[in-house]
Amino acid sequence: MPRPLRIEYENAFHHVTNRGRGGESTFLSDKDFKYFLSCIEKASYRFNIEVHAYCLMTNHYHLLIKTPDANLGRAMKHINGLYTQYFNRKYNADGALFRGRYTSVLVDAENYLLHVSRYIHRIPIETNTPLASDFAEYEWSSYHSFIKKAEIPKWLVRDFIFLLQGKRSKYAAYKQFVGLGNTKEISDFYNTKVLPPVLGGQNFIESIKNYITASDSKSKLVSKKHSADDVIVYLATYFSVEIDDIVMVKKGRKEKNLPRWFAMKLCQDLTGLNLQALADVFNVHHYSAISKTVGRLNILMLEDKKVELQLKKLRECLVSAIKV
Repeated sequence: MPRPLRIEYENAFHHVTNRGRGGESTFLSDKDFKYFLSCIEKASYRFNIEVHAYCLMTNHYHLLIKTPDANLGRAMKHINGLYTQYFNRKYNADGALFRGRYTSVLVDAENYLLHVSRYIHRIPIETNTPLASDFAEYEWSSYHSFIKKAEIPKWLVRDFIFLLQGKRSKYAAYKQFVGLGNTKEISDFYNTKVLPPVLGGQNFIESIKNYITASDSKSKLVSKKHSADDVIVYLATYFSVEIDDIVMVKKGRKEKNLPRWFAMKLCQDLTGLNLQALADVFNVHHYSAISKTVGRLNILMLEDKKVELQLKKLRECLVSAIKV
C-alpha cells in the first residue's frame, strides 16, 4: 500500500494524529501526558511551529499545527522520537511506540480551521468510550485554555481561532460554538475509512492540486521566504515614512497606521515568522497584538475594497522587488 500523500508548504495548517502500535496505550499516567506536552513545547521553539489546538487521549493524540517553515515532518519526528525514548525508559520497553508515520490532514484555514478545532476539543466525549461526561471536564486538551479555565501554555496560539469567530465575547462564544456539536460535513469527513489528505473548499483543493502538479522542484510547495527587514524597508520607502513609524508603537495614536498594519500582514504572509517573533519585530509585549491588528485590517478590507486592492498590489510589487 502506498504511503499517504505528504503536503508541506510554508504557513500551512495541519491536523496531525497518531495512535499507539496495535492500539496499545501511549499515555499511562498524568506524568506521561505532561511529558508529551513538554515535547510539543520543545518542538515549537526548535522548529518554529505554532500549536493551535491539541487533545491527548489514552492511545492517540490530535494536534492542530501551523508550519511557518514547511517542516512538519521534522517537527513530528522530534516529538514522537523524544516521547518514545521517554516511554521506553520509564516502562522498560523497546521498539516503536506509535503505529508508524503520523497522519496529517491539510486544512483550509479560512473555511475549516475553526471547525477542526471544535472537532478536536469534542473528541473526549465523542469517542467510542467517552473519557468524560463533558469535554470541559477532560484535562488533557487545550479546550480549557480556550474558555479561560486553566493556565495557558506559552506555546499555545489561540488568537487566530478567536479571530475566525469574529465575536467580541471570545471565550463565551467559543464555548457556545463547541457545545453546538460538529457539522455533518465534518463528521462525515472524519468517519471515512481512508482519511483524505486535504480538508477544504473546492477552490482550496484545486489550488493544492495545481501546486503539486506545477512544482517540479524537490521541495514541493515551499516558496521563497523574505526577511521582515525587506518588507519593512520596502513599505517605509513606498509610503515615505520612517522605519520607526512602522516598527514602533505610537502612544496615544488613534488614527489608522496603515503602513504598520500592512507590514504586519505582509510579514505574517511572506516571512514565515511565528506570532511571537513578529511581536518582537513590531515591539509589542504579546503576540496577540499582531493577531488583533491583522484582524482590524481584515475588517477594514471588507469595508473598503480600495484597501484590499492596495494590499494586493503591495504584495505583488514587494514579492517582485525582493526577487529581483
